[in-house]
Amino acid sequence: SPLSLLSTIANVEKPDIVAAKILEGRVAIFTDGTPHVLTVPNILVEGVMTSEDYYLRPYYATFLRLLRNISLFIAIYLPGTFVALQLYHQEMIPTILLINMAGAREGVPLPVTLEVIIMTIALELTKESGLRLPKSIGTTVSIVGALILGQAAVQAAVVSPITIIVVSTAAIAEFIIPQMIQGIVMYRFVILILGGFMGLYGVTCGFVLITMEVVSLDSFGVPFAW
Repeated sequence: SPLSLLSTIANVEKPDIVAAKILEGRVAIFTDGTPHVLTVPNILVEGVMTSEDYYLRPYYATFLRLLRNISLFIAIYLPGTFVALQLYHQEMIPTILLINMAGAREGVPLPVTLEVIIMTIALELTKESGLRLPKSIGTTVSIVGALILGQAAVQAAVVSPITIIVVSTAAIAEFIIPQMIQGIVMYRFVILILGGFMGLYGVTCGFVLITMEVVSLDSFGVPFAW
């Protein structure tokens, strides 16, 4: 499915995962000169599973998988829902929280939608710079981007603290599911724009469209949502 944001082919580097997938009846594709192995078919639920789950007690492993499923929704829908509530559905926010949010946004010149989009793009820039640089320098860049620039932006009243919290929470949730990070990043922007233009109605429409795409995908004869 080359036009889909979700990958229907798994990319694996760990031998134990490849062995487990072969034992489950999947096909592993080895390519000369690369440590990466492709496995097919790949289904959605494998994105929230890790090989470490099988070495844990069942109740705790189940709790971790539930946590990853919640993180998936937070990473995609939290910024868009935040923008929708701020712009169109203030009555759904508790009064004290709404007053605090209004006070935090006092003096901020940007609309909330543009503010969240800029902070999300800044997050992606920080991630990319940290990945492309050597480990020692990349860690420094991440700290500078996250702490110094974020704090300076809040003190300069360019962005509000609540926006920093929302974008950071979505980023933390995203890092919990690295296998699905490509789809999460793109879907987040889609939901964010829909929430900014149409409120919770737009977020709901985005949820329906994403769900329709997931259930319509097919991975080498196996339904992706199986």
